[in-house]
Amino acid sequence: MMYMHHMKPSNPIEATLSPQAIIEVCLCHHARRTARAISRVFDEALAPSGIKSNQFNILIAIAARDVTSAGVVAKLLAMDRTTLSRNLKPLRAAGYISSEGGAGRRPDALVLTEAGQAALNMATSLWRSAQTALTQRLGASQSSVLLQALEVGTKAAISI
Repeated sequence: MMYMHHMKPSNPIEATLSPQAIIEVCLCHHARRTARAISRVFDEALAPSGIKSNQFNILIAIAARDVTSAGVVAKLLAMDRTTLSRNLKPLRAAGYISSEGGAGRRPDALVLTEAGQAALNMATSLWRSAQTALTQRLGASQSSVLLQALEVGTKAAISI
């Protein structure tokens, strides 16, 4: 495996890296590859609930607060508002969330409906099984290290 110190060219003018070298060290490549693989595990586990992993995360973010706004959810998920808006549409259409109008300049509040809470309850049970299985495959120690590294990576990327 190539490490970051291998990226420093001996001659600054010769700063070209091969595609293979970029693949080996690219944080974006590795983060997205890992995210796709892990999302696949959770999507398969959550399939009986009819909820995908990205929808589960949105519902959990809303459920974590009694009442919240799209802006708060977007920030919590490190997601831009447009992407979140697109992802909220099927959840609204399924009757899982509703929006309550904010007063004045306050944004609309997002709340789980009874159907949303029921769907989330079912999905949470399925999520727990997938979480346990993946944690066991990783090992508790590596799972903890991964969670910490991902949190550090998110904070670093957000601050750029």
